[in-house]
Amino acid sequence: MKTSLLLALAACAPVIPQKTLVQRAALPAGLPPLAPCALLHLTVDDNLSNGARGFFRGDWKVSYATFLIRHPRGIVLVDAAFGDTVNADLDAAPWWFRWQFNKARAARPLAALLQEAGVKPEEVSLVLLTHAHWDHAGGLAQLPNARVLTADDWILSREGAVADLAMPHHFDKVRDRVERLRFDGPAYDGFAASHDVFGDGSIVAVPTPGHTSGATSWFVNAAGGKRWLFIGDAAWVKEGFEEPVVKGRLASMFADHDAQQTADSLGLLHAVFAAHAANLVTTHDERTWTDIPLCSK
Repeated sequence: MKTSLLLALAACAPVIPQKTLVQRAALPAGLPPLAPCALLHLTVDDNLSNGARGFFRGDWKVSYATFLIRHPRGIVLVDAAFGDTVNADLDAAPWWFRWQFNKARAARPLAALLQEAGVKPEEVSLVLLTHAHWDHAGGLAQLPNARVLTADDWILSREGAVADLAMPHHFDKVRDRVERLRFDGPAYDGFAASHDVFGDGSIVAVPTPGHTSGATSWFVNAAGGKRWLFIGDAAWVKEGFEEPVVKGRLASMFADHDAQQTADSLGLLHAVFAAHAANLVTTHDERTWTDIPLCSK
């Protein structure tokens, strides 16, 4: 009986395709000396089996973070997690959303974290969204001058909002500064298309759909050959892209927009990891922030 149950559960998992990175992008000369850091809003306890499908994986410290990059073209953020309306957001949300995120009431707001890092919120010039979920975009309104780049254009039409763990009113506040990300560049490190944000090769977007339809990962390339790939929630934990393995069964059904697309993206991300082509950084697993410190002045 137990064996049959395990086989049934395993059969529900989408197939992650085996990919090999056979051609890496050549990094241009003259890249800036970028050094990303993390703005940590909150850390809570969870079971690692939610983050990576499997049994008895132990505990997992779930982090909620925004990443800051001091670029010559301005202050850039990867995501903008929580603002100062968390309590109001949760009070207005359905019961199941409150059940999932109620611990976020203790999250520190983005503006306060920026100021502690020596950055005024109005100095942020660009936000690169990995996807439009609330815990990645709830702080947008605290950035009065930032352009927002996202491939999740569905959020602007208000379709599937809370059902997809998003809150469109945060985008309403910055609608005139939201830009639709288009993958108008060539294939890049195994991904079918790309977008060079500044045209200098320092920050390059690639599509990693599945968690949401427009989920995006961001290569950050620095002087000296240092590379990071910020993958948002394409995987929640390092096991996701290392093994690779999808999220826990219930977590995947609840959080991922398209299970097979998620698995396909994991196959590509695993290929980057296996080729040591970049350090993969998930938003919610500090174990992947191996060379990304917390931000300080």
